[in-house]
Amino acid sequence: MVARIVKLDRILKSRKASLLSPPLLIAKELKLKYLIEEGRLLVGPAVGLSVLIDRLTRIIPINSMLDLCCGSGALTKIAMKNGVTKIVCVDKNVKAVEKNLGRKNNVRIIKADVLKFKIEEFFDLIILDAPRILITRLFPKFKEYSSKSNIFVLWHGSCEEVEWNEKVRRELREFFKSVYSFSIYGEEISACSSTKDGVKRLMKFYREW
Repeated sequence: MVARIVKLDRILKSRKASLLSPPLLIAKELKLKYLIEEGRLLVGPAVGLSVLIDRLTRIIPINSMLDLCCGSGALTKIAMKNGVTKIVCVDKNVKAVEKNLGRKNNVRIIKADVLKFKIEEFFDLIILDAPRILITRLFPKFKEYSSKSNIFVLWHGSCEEVEWNEKVRRELREFFKSVYSFSIYGEEISACSSTKDGVKRLMKFYREW
């Protein structure tokens, strides 16, 4: 399905989408001007993931972040709002994030296929908000995410997909020392770490959650 960027104002004026739909509420809160649409559906970020990233970047000191499959840049805006000072955004289609963020000295936007993208530096936090159908193809990248981050956060689907979520967690445990699961607004999200510092930070976050 072809994705296209649409103006928030145009969506609001058309009255085709409910003003209470999560993507619109998040967009208005973050002052995003452009969203991504596939078919007739607005694409992410998921509400639960947005809440977790907001809490995580408030509670845990995060200086650098890699936002994989960044979409409209909503998660990056949340992180910036909470004081994250260095962010790299990666997506195959960067038009929306470029328009929403503009030119920021502390944000680098890279147009790339997340399946082929090689991480060259270490980050306090890596977020992967990939389409559900891509996640199994990204399993081999978990080793790289483990070695290149203090904390890795993955959205992996609905809480009702019990067998699928356990499969994802098994894959994560192959590469990460600590794997915490969060069920937020019907979404299953994992936060993981393999570094001594990251494990301590995640434990603190889980306790305060």
